[in-house]
Amino acid sequence: MKTQTERILNILRIVAWIGYYGSLIAFGFGLILTFFSILEPNFLLKATLKIQGMDISLEKFREKYGFHAFFYASLFLINIFFILKIWELAKYALSIINLNQPFTFRISSILEKIAYYMSSIWVLSLIGMAYGAYLENLIEHKTRINFSIEFPYLFAAGIIYLISQIFKRGVEIQAENELTV
Repeated sequence: MKTQTERILNILRIVAWIGYYGSLIAFGFGLILTFFSILEPNFLLKATLKIQGMDISLEKFREKYGFHAFFYASLFLINIFFILKIWELAKYALSIINLNQPFTFRISSILEKIAYYMSSIWVLSLIGMAYGAYLENLIEHKTRINFSIEFPYLFAAGIIYLISQIFKRGVEIQAENELTV
């Protein structure tokens, strides 16, 4: 008979797979948009400006702000990549965890990597927000560029890092117990 913990882990495995494939699709979509914007430089700008209801000459915009738009979009794409890596690591950790001996160095290092990726997302969103404010001042037209700072990622990164350190201590205690027996 399965314990409640085993059932929860099975559900979490399914959620990790869904999250992984969802972020993989988002990353692929971002790559496709980037590829099309390289082939047709005004492709992404037309869609964005249509949504915002702005009437700007796209050729002038591209000449004047092309690099800035590309840099801003690449920050977004890197964030999606980090989210993809987090789901990949979570999926891997859930597939190798053993409930008989859950404290392993491998799980601890995976949790630590997840915490680092989450704090990287926070740093990139901080850079994106500052760069968005710079672009708002640079563009003559009234526009609001949104790249919010994701404080929950920083908070979760701290908690996951703390859990990884607890797992490290669990590995040490497990090794001491094996030596004493």
